[in-house]
Amino acid sequence: MAENPTLDERDRGGAGTPLLEARTLTKHFPLGRGAVVRAVDGVDFAVLKGETLGVVGESGCGKSTTARVVMQLIAQDKGEMLFDGEIVGGLSLSLKEYRRQAQMVFQDSYASLNPRLTIEDSIAFGPTVHGVSKQAAILRARDLLVRVGLDPARFAARYPHELSGGQRQRVNIARALALGPRLVILDEAVSALDKSVEAQVLNLLADLREEFGLTYIFISHDLNVVRFISDRVMVMYLGEVVEIGPVDELYDDPRHPYTRALLSAMPSMDPDNRTMEAPLAGDPPNPINPPEGCRFHPRCPQAQTVCAKVKPVLARTGEGARQAACHMEVAGSGHSRAPSLEAAA
Repeated sequence: MAENPTLDERDRGGAGTPLLEARTLTKHFPLGRGAVVRAVDGVDFAVLKGETLGVVGESGCGKSTTARVVMQLIAQDKGEMLFDGEIVGGLSLSLKEYRRQAQMVFQDSYASLNPRLTIEDSIAFGPTVHGVSKQAAILRARDLLVRVGLDPARFAARYPHELSGGQRQRVNIARALALGPRLVILDEAVSALDKSVEAQVLNLLADLREEFGLTYIFISHDLNVVRFISDRVMVMYLGEVVEIGPVDELYDDPRHPYTRALLSAMPSMDPDNRTMEAPLAGDPPNPINPPEGCRFHPRCPQAQTVCAKVKPVLARTGEGARQAACHMEVAGSGHSRAPSLEAAA
């Protein structure tokens, strides 16, 4: 790995600059006759250097589309991304250079690998595309196999179908690290694994983050896994961010009704703490024609008139570094549960 620049050499913005900053990121998929699916609709967030940002939400909320836009596998319709203070795809940071520093691990460990390439060739492919010699790329691939707990003597010459799901996902992680990235996006990277293998991969990810100084965006449906691995959590609903903040603050005191509903759905090992009624009723609204105002208001038990008319903004709430898009958290919003302007002052 010595051929790659060190993190200090690549850190242009300093510790105070987010590694990744998304501004009004928007991606709509046209359906014809003017209709569009609003998969990602004006998302703003930042990922700090060295942290793990967990991303949660129901299926269809825009998590994976956001990840693919961040990776630039699909282009956004509006908005921009800054990587260490530089515009992605701009004059100072080309897409090729950006992709050297940002990599992705997908959910399907088998479909992610070329069945015709050996394991070491799969890992070495990226570096060779970026100008590393074949011999150096193979040495790097074997070194990374050791780092992810796979003996090169046993696994380097094998093909993907000869490995288990957990072993293939370790290969995918090694491949993502082959270019020496600073940011790794993990899209449901452990959800297809059984629990014992999942724990091994999560511990591996934690060790690799420490060893290589990585920054993670970790997408998952498993809220317990997200709490284990994340520093901060971003909650998405119908293409928008509804809450974001430090993991313990958000889990212990959720400020958005949707976040509370998600967390109340987590299974409990305590027989005295059973969920007796569904925390959330109904399905998410149609992303082709989302509701006016707050998109969660048709399902929200605290919804009032202002929620159906005025769209809430993602704003700081409380004394911590928490942001929520809810009228109940904004002083003078018109919601009966909102703090008064005098109290906020």
